Amino acid sequence: MREREIEERENTDIQTNRQTTDIQTDRQTDRRQTETEKREHTDRQRAETTTDRHNIRQTRQTDRQTDRQTDRQTDRQTDRQTDRQTDRQTEIDNKALSLSAMGKISKDAMKRSQSIDNQIQQDQEQKKNELTLLLLGGAYSGKSTFVKQLRIHYGDGFPEEERLPYTNQVHETVSGAAIKIIEHMQSEHIRFESEELQNAAADFHQRNPVVNFNDMLTKSYTADDMQTARGANSLLAMACNELGKRFAYMNVKCGGLSKQDQDLLLEMWKDEGFQRGFKGLLTAKCSVRSIRPQELYFCSNISRMLAEDYVPSHQDILFIRRPTLGVIEHHFNVDDFIYRVIDVAGQKSQRKKWIHLFENVTVVLFFVSLSAFDENLEEDEALNTLQDSLQTFREVSHNHYLDKTDFLLFLNKFDLFAEKLRSTKFSAHIQDYDGDNTPEACIKYIREQFHQHRPCHKQVYTHVSCATDVVMMSDLLSKVLNIVAEINFRKTGGLF
Repeated sequence: MREREIEERENTDIQTNRQTTDIQTDRQTDRRQTETEKREHTDRQRAETTTDRHNIRQTRQTDRQTDRQTDRQTDRQTDRQTDRQTDRQTEIDNKALSLSAMGKISKDAMKRSQSIDNQIQQDQEQKKNELTLLLLGGAYSGKSTFVKQLRIHYGDGFPEEERLPYTNQVHETVSGAAIKIIEHMQSEHIRFESEELQNAAADFHQRNPVVNFNDMLTKSYTADDMQTARGANSLLAMACNELGKRFAYMNVKCGGLSKQDQDLLLEMWKDEGFQRGFKGLLTAKCSVRSIRPQELYFCSNISRMLAEDYVPSHQDILFIRRPTLGVIEHHFNVDDFIYRVIDVAGQKSQRKKWIHLFENVTVVLFFVSLSAFDENLEEDEALNTLQDSLQTFREVSHNHYLDKTDFLLFLNKFDLFAEKLRSTKFSAHIQDYDGDNTPEACIKYIREQFHQHRPCHKQVYTHVSCATDVVMMSDLLSKVLNIVAEINFRKTGGLF
């Protein structure tokens, strides 16, 4: 029994020892496996570290190469820019040396040059808002009166100190009309009521001959005149000599008519014979010596015109007539625009002298005197004034200098035209016309004639006007300036 227990105990111990041994063996195996894994892990880490280092090394090498290439490119670009700048500076220096060789440029000269450049730039900016109006048309068509209306409505308005100097021109107009009446009385054998007034009028006529300055200044000299001119040094000397002879008999005073002559004119105006001569001139047909509208206006107001405290009114100034010789330029500021208004001589001998100077005008304003349909030119008494205006319009509108320029056509002096039609047949002077003798029908015909004579591509804006009517012209001027601004806007493509 005891032996069995001992044997069992021994077996148990053996099994226990075996289990212990197995456990120890397993532990050792696990330990070795763990150590192996650790070594493998360490080896992997070492391998990875080595690879990373290699990659880092390669990356750094690549970065250094890239930086070196970038630096080299930058250096090359910098060198090229430096070379170009150096070349430009060298060129500038060479130019400066060349200029210096020709002469030193002072600081004042440089300042003047800069000032000129600035002025040119300012002028170019100003021209963007500058509109040029070219006024064309025959003599007595109303161009200068149109300019006066612009000054009244958009200029300084003719202040009193500016109107006073016109007194002399008013007196000259009255005096000229009186001379015409006296000459008509002589031709018709009409006498003054008193012998004393007859003699005084004859003396007045001798002291105040009518001088046609336009004829004097635009005279065409003959071959004999040219031969004489060689001895007189020039044609100008001949003209001055001729004027001197005329003025030798004239009682010309800086202050206008003397008080004695003013009283004489008032006395003549009251004379019955003088009034007969005046009315006879009013009914004269197609006569260069007939009374003109401005003379009729001033004679009808002669008492006011010859008063001691007389100051010409706006209406008086509009009726003053002086022929334009050459080219006169006016400027008006309206809203944001500067209007250059160019008034050109309307005499037939002057027309072709200036047209080539106005190629870049904004618009042409062409004036026609409606009331001149029964009159002939002063320069050519065989040529009807209205027909001459039509011919001139055709020539100007087809002129290549104005090929791209629009026209504003002013059929002017409507009031005188309507008054004249009451006693004169339009068809008697315009043979192609067979319509009614009314202002509306006649104006329609005239408008159609002018439009037919224009180039097909050219726009023509037509206005019927009375340039001496302040109220009417106020509205018309506003419309005209709007049309001119629209034409300019269209030409410039709306650059304003």
